[in-house]
Amino acid sequence: MVKSGRVTKWLLTVFVGAVAIYLLLPLLMIAFTSIGSGSASKFPPQGFTLEWYANLQEQTQFLDAFKNSLIASAGAVILALVTGTLAAVAIVQYPFPGAGLLRAFFVSPMVMPKITLGIAYLILFSKMHIAGGLFGLVLGEAVIVLPFVLTIVGSALANLKPVHREAAADLGASPWRIFFTITLPQLKFAMLLSGSIAFVFTFDQVEAALLLLRQDSYTLPIQLFLYMEKWQDPTIAAVSVVLIVGALALFLAFKLVLRSIPGLEGWFGSRKK
Repeated sequence: MVKSGRVTKWLLTVFVGAVAIYLLLPLLMIAFTSIGSGSASKFPPQGFTLEWYANLQEQTQFLDAFKNSLIASAGAVILALVTGTLAAVAIVQYPFPGAGLLRAFFVSPMVMPKITLGIAYLILFSKMHIAGGLFGLVLGEAVIVLPFVLTIVGSALANLKPVHREAAADLGASPWRIFFTITLPQLKFAMLLSGSIAFVFTFDQVEAALLLLRQDSYTLPIQLFLYMEKWQDPTIAAVSVVLIVGALALFLAFKLVLRSIPGLEGWFGSRKK
């Protein structure tokens, strides 16, 4: 029995290690490609140089596109969090006839082809005279990521015990006060999780952005795509490395902030019983 347990543990260790290598290998290839001395992206590189990072500094369109991506993603996430949380509260806590059908309708953008949604938004926003700018993209991407918020927050709401809300109602609290003081604090982790997933998804969104935006409002994925149409040098790999390092830095900073402030880490996570 003990030997069987050791074999199982060894097999699981090998499996986890293989998965980790599989996930890290593309990132390592990008990192080595970004410092390759050749004029084209190839692996393994023939030599090593930092000239592509110097070339990256001259590509000012990437910085402008990065700012546009941040604005569009942040706006879409905020709009999706507000509308998705309110919709989840209405469907889960105040069920009404047709609530299940309405929930399925809200979740439908998750399974619809993104190019179809992009064309539909182009037609609609052109009629509304808001196509071409970031405002239209924010509205379109908010609808696309709304299913993430509705599903995750709705699941968290379904698992909440109503005893606290009932106690507050017995003490005379209004429904809005119960929502802001009882329900919303209990949803903070679900909102953080759904907001993070939605932000990552919208930041890499290409289909709708390519159809809706003008040249002066292009986001970073579109600018990278346009650059690759003209040049095949490792500058794109350098941009990818910068994004990876930035994401890791934000994650580590977030963890350090949680650990350095007493009680803040428990605010985001579940409390110990």
